[in-house]
Amino acid sequence: MIERIRNAFENYQQEMLDDLAALVAIDSSGAGPVKEGMPFGEGPAKALDCFLKIAERMGLETDNVDNYAGVVSYGDGEETVGVLAHLDVVPAGKGWTTDPFKMVIKDGKMYGRGVIDDKGSAVAALYGLRIIRDLGIPLKRGLRLVVGTNEELGSACMEYYVAHREPPTLGFTPDASYPLIHGEKGSFWAKLFFDKEDLPILKMEAGEVFNAVPAECTVLLDGSVDIDALKASADKGFSEGYPVTIEKTADGNISMLVKGKAAHGSMPYLGVNAIVSAAMILCDALGEKAGKLLHFAKDVIGRDPNGKTAGVYFKDDNGELTLNLGLLRFENGEGWLGTDIRFPVTGTGAYATGLYQAMADKYGIRAEIPTPSEPHFVPEDSELVTTLLKVYREVTGEQDAKSVTIGGGTYARHVGKKFVAFGPEFNDTDYHMHNADEFYPLDEYMKHCVICTMGMLELAK
Repeated sequence: MIERIRNAFENYQQEMLDDLAALVAIDSSGAGPVKEGMPFGEGPAKALDCFLKIAERMGLETDNVDNYAGVVSYGDGEETVGVLAHLDVVPAGKGWTTDPFKMVIKDGKMYGRGVIDDKGSAVAALYGLRIIRDLGIPLKRGLRLVVGTNEELGSACMEYYVAHREPPTLGFTPDASYPLIHGEKGSFWAKLFFDKEDLPILKMEAGEVFNAVPAECTVLLDGSVDIDALKASADKGFSEGYPVTIEKTADGNISMLVKGKAAHGSMPYLGVNAIVSAAMILCDALGEKAGKLLHFAKDVIGRDPNGKTAGVYFKDDNGELTLNLGLLRFENGEGWLGTDIRFPVTGTGAYATGLYQAMADKYGIRAEIPTPSEPHFVPEDSELVTTLLKVYREVTGEQDAKSVTIGGGTYARHVGKKFVAFGPEFNDTDYHMHNADEFYPLDEYMKHCVICTMGMLELAK
């Protein structure tokens, strides 16, 4: 069966890549304004429409859930197997060597925003559904491919879907990594607000989302700052080798651009945070005149990805807390920082937010803490985990493959207790997800297509 499915994907490869390219061409980051009938903006709605039309072209049954999500169905049964993917993407950001919204293939790799997170997996699952139908294999459970449009900004799409449709009985989301993710940390995005101060810093800005390490920080200072002293601080290596540009502006002020390295917010240790770099430079050059916000970013958060210096750290046998400083906004003497917290699966939201609030109280900062997303966990001996691991081992030959827990949050936690994350990343490769030049090797993509389809099939048989 594995070879029959692999051969089918090889026959469909060019058509599949053309469909993926059409989806990548749509900027579905949700950056545009919300419109009537488009709850997350025009881009996500256009991507959903494009995807459902592809499914209809294949003769599959579709359901548009009020432009929040879409469903592609095949087969019936008292129970159903769901595959959950998303069509929205993070903003393109800067630093691309190719057009982020034009999929290109070079050196055996597909490049474009969404090729791995998560449009590529949505297309793979769609073609898998088509192949299973065409093979005519009897199924005990129906198959449902559910695609959302707001995963990167909180997954309100999946919450709406669950409230307005009967969710599948069990299944997986191909939006993380292999071999299999049976547990996801709890998480919350919190803001820290700082009192107004009289500083020589006119404006600072960094980051686009909570859940990414910012790769740039822009600063505007008034002309009273000693530009030579600022440049001397910038030359001390605080930016970890990434460039810092300092210039006089036409009106006599000083502009500074600090570069870093982007990374996913669940793995801040893979990036170089431009906010922290800028804070280090400015605190060194300005001393107390850098202000409380920047000294906090430098001394309390710093380069620590686990919140140990902030006093919010804890761990269990499955992992440890991570803290990402994703956003900074500062103007007219006041500002705020945005943080992404991921906490271990045996912890609770109440415990994690309690630590965070205690930190804010300790430093006299006002914290805005939303209701946390609680951890998600599926037992390793469940039908779901054992079946999917068996599929992965058979397709790849990796007989020692085991399931793990991660810091990333996926749709699995929004649909029920019988969902896990399964693919599409392999071998801890940095695919530049949430970064410039996002890519997915074509040979890995084709292997993922087979694994995903076999997973659907084995759960439904």
